[in-house]
Amino acid sequence: MSSDSDGTTNAARTTITFYIPGPLRDRARAAYRSTSFAEKDTSWSEMLTKALVVEVERREAQYNHGDRYTGGEAPLSPGRPITF
Repeated sequence: MSSDSDGTTNAARTTITFYIPGPLRDRARAAYRSTSFAEKDTSWSEMLTKALVVEVERREAQYNHGDRYTGGEAPLSPGRPITF
């Protein structure tokens, strides 16, 4: 199977860690349990990957003329969250 346009199939996998509110995690887990068969999710990770792809593509469309951003291998700056 070849790579999808979003790079999620047969791509090298990596681990990421991030924090979300507990109620959102619980809601997402309930949605996964209730819909994984209908959506053909092979795993919890696959569902989260699908959600991340949607947000990345939205930002690329809105801020980068639909083109993929590049240079994502560079580490993100550590520290406190940005406040607006």
